[in-house]
Amino acid sequence: MKKIERPHQQLFPLTSWFKNNQAISIHETISLELFKSLIAFSHPGSTNSYINEARINISSKLIGSLKEDIRLRINPYITLVYEQNTLEHSDNLVQGFKNISSTIKFDSSVSLVLRELLPYLYGDYTIREIARLHSSSETEVVQALQPLYETGFLVLCSKSLVPASSFYTHLMITERAKRVEKISAVNMDNKESLKEILNRHLFTLYHFTDSFPDHLSAAISQTTNANLKEQLCSTLSESYWYSNMLLKGLMALGYSKEQLKRITPWPATLGVINYLRWLAKTDLLSYAACLGILEYPEVSIHLSYDIFSFIQKEWEQIEALNLVPKEALEPFRKQKKLEFLSQKSHLSKYFFEAESYLAPERQEEIKKHVVGFIQCLDAETAYITGNFNKLFR
Repeated sequence: MKKIERPHQQLFPLTSWFKNNQAISIHETISLELFKSLIAFSHPGSTNSYINEARINISSKLIGSLKEDIRLRINPYITLVYEQNTLEHSDNLVQGFKNISSTIKFDSSVSLVLRELLPYLYGDYTIREIARLHSSSETEVVQALQPLYETGFLVLCSKSLVPASSFYTHLMITERAKRVEKISAVNMDNKESLKEILNRHLFTLYHFTDSFPDHLSAAISQTTNANLKEQLCSTLSESYWYSNMLLKGLMALGYSKEQLKRITPWPATLGVINYLRWLAKTDLLSYAACLGILEYPEVSIHLSYDIFSFIQKEWEQIEALNLVPKEALEPFRKQKKLEFLSQKSHLSKYFFEAESYLAPERQEEIKKHVVGFIQCLDAETAYITGNFNKLFR
């Protein structure tokens, strides 16, 4: 496909924007329904819960060229949000985009810049060529586009060095959305079936929580960064007693402590746990990225209460089904709240903050492991909900 050097109209001072802009403001609306304590467990009265967060993306380290010049393109898995509801007019401003887990709205200056840059963001133009067309430097163009990569609006289609923190932010937005895309609601008509599903969920949460100190300890033993090790050790000390709290909830179902200690995790849950154990010993960044898939979205302190309330409401809705005694659910509700308030809530980002740049091969390796982990989670969810055969159709 031959490139068309489209003469751009200077309706917006691009050169000035490139030179002065070090960050972009975005407004993100996150669907908390996608970060359920009990994944895929649909319950009556449940409605989509959203949390709005305004933040600024700042890139301290820039994406750098390795084998070829940098090329970026619009993420094919997102839906663009325009100023108008129709796409008939070519001058419509892109106000933001949607994926299955969030909607991101750009500030007005970014929308104006995108009106000029959009024709060059389909993978055919290099950063160098975009800079030449707009009389700017490559560094200034990267400074403008890198936050759009971090938010998942753009993806790399060239082999380039990427700051570890930028890659992490991008990976969490794109892969979390792919993870929840496959989750389907549970049939609510059969109460006995629902009770079995809930029981399986509770045992899964217990076994996952019980195994957490084991693979985190393995990760700590592989960590050489002193600050990271201190953060991980603090999280480890908090998490040791969580499993004993959940054990009390399972005992309220009628099991003795001796019986519970003899019950092994479901095969699919063992797959999830052992996958994390293996990565904790062999690949710390892949281990961290997989943990990140299960974490609640990171928000500012003043919005933490909204997520805290969401967790409370979610478990109240489960309790209203009267499938198991209230005493069995209370420890699980308490554990989720404590987990969210602790460092464990956003543990994964610490690993990437301790790194500098990631080579293209390293990026692909981490992404491959995350895809494998999501497949393990899909198998676990399918087993719990009784839809295991659907994985092979």
